[in-house]
Amino acid sequence: MARARGVFCIEADWFGLAHPMSMKPVLDLLAGSDARIPFVLRDAVTRAEIEFYLRRWLQARYRRFDLLWMAIHTRPGELLPGDMRKPEERLGLDTLEALLKGKCRGRILHFSGCRFLKLPPARITRFVKATRALSVSGFAREVPWLEATIFEAYWLTLLNYEPRTRAGVRTAARIMRREQGPLCDRYGFVIRTAP
Repeated sequence: MARARGVFCIEADWFGLAHPMSMKPVLDLLAGSDARIPFVLRDAVTRAEIEFYLRRWLQARYRRFDLLWMAIHTRPGELLPGDMRKPEERLGLDTLEALLKGKCRGRILHFSGCRFLKLPPARITRFVKATRALSVSGFAREVPWLEATIFEAYWLTLLNYEPRTRAGVRTAARIMRREQGPLCDRYGFVIRTAP
């Protein structure tokens, strides 16, 4: 029997040390459910840590964890780990694209942060083409953390059940829009697949 594909989640601090919010319970649920989705979860509170874990994700030994879940505060086209006041800690889409250029064939990237994909569709498509990702998804609007996380768990489950092909991702996207259409609209849920 083939080993299940998994999720590689890089998570930054959400709301400070007093708020123990984490994707860990969601990942535990997905791993323990009938979907049986294995995962790797790493905390990254600096740009350097994000870059380090992205390089690890690209290593052959983590190939089965082909779905990257970036659970990090964002603004349009920018990851904001750690101290958001420090511009040098931000990780822009251009830098992310350069880091991943040509290395994401057959892989899926999902961004949890609010408004990360509030960008022109052509810019997102350029990112997908440059990285050779199978698809990129995320939000173009502000989203409530708990509700959006439940929504994302469903999206990751749909992706798990489909083949890692353009047709598979498009099927998952059609199901998501059919079954969760009002939330897709409310959250500005964006899915871009490889052309």
